[in-house]
Amino acid sequence: MLSRAETQKRVGVFEMQVSNASFNRRSQGFSLVELLVATAMTGIIIVAALAVFTVQHQTYVVVDQVSEVQQNARSAASLIERDVRNAGYMVPPAAAACGVDRIDAPDLLYLSDHDAIASVDELPSDLRGSELSAQVMGAFNSTVGVLSINVDDVVIDGQASFDNDGNGIDDSDFRVGGGAILVDLANPSRGAACGVVTAVPSSTVVSVDFDNSLGSELLTPDHRLVPAIVYVLSTAGLSAGRLERNGVLLVKEVEDLQIAWFFDTNGNGDWDATETPGSVGSVYDNTLADANDLRELRVSLIVRTAYDDPRNPDSASTGQAVENRTSNIAPDDGRRRRIETSTIRLRNVAS
Repeated sequence: MLSRAETQKRVGVFEMQVSNASFNRRSQGFSLVELLVATAMTGIIIVAALAVFTVQHQTYVVVDQVSEVQQNARSAASLIERDVRNAGYMVPPAAAACGVDRIDAPDLLYLSDHDAIASVDELPSDLRGSELSAQVMGAFNSTVGVLSINVDDVVIDGQASFDNDGNGIDDSDFRVGGGAILVDLANPSRGAACGVVTAVPSSTVVSVDFDNSLGSELLTPDHRLVPAIVYVLSTAGLSAGRLERNGVLLVKEVEDLQIAWFFDTNGNGDWDATETPGSVGSVYDNTLADANDLRELRVSLIVRTAYDDPRNPDSASTGQAVENRTSNIAPDDGRRRRIETSTIRLRNVAS
């Protein structure tokens, strides 16, 4: 029989052996199965996290693109609305607006240039209340293309607004790259013709590249020329156009610019179906409308994102057509599109 001291000694030795065995097992590390399970679980977590991140990033990209498109469209529409509301300021009502309506391409829009005319309080007293314009001198035949027009003066309000020769001195109310609107005050039913100013070679000559012409020629028309703002969608060599104002870029990735013209030909203050050329089922022809009767314009811009939707880049999107477009714009896969439409009254034209 062991003594009490011997028993305690053997118990201590046993406990030490158990402790050493446990330490040895821990120092050997994880088993292969444990490592494989841990690696698999880590991989699953990483893949799930990457998937969530990818979806969130793609959504951010789409939202960012669409937000940019909407902001650009609204900014451009706001500027056009401002110019439409100011069209007709201090010029003959017939020269307030002009355009070219096309059913298979973007429309062209010309608006009388309010920036070319000084405010009423700055005008000479003898010009206040006048209908300012440059009078065409001598015989004149309105045709499409570049015409050199002799006028009484390229400054219509006594104060030049633009420097066309770069010498630092304003010399004309017509600016190169801007527009010009031509009307026949004696025969307003001939409509309005418009084009881009290509040169102002002297104080009495304006060269204009006309996009359209007046109607039938008359022997002694009272032609007047008015400086204008021109909105054009430049699409040459581009899958989507560049909206330009007087040749200056406003917005990229614009697919279409369409205009509807609202005339009040019977004077009842309302627009009949036959009084809305340029809208669905009708075409605006400047030679068939009395420009004095124009009251409102509806302007539609179709803009798109610059890049494909990364969540669905191969989707077959559809080009949007508004107003009297007879053929859809060719689709461009994966793009998001927005339409910005504004209907604006010409407040400087009598109603």
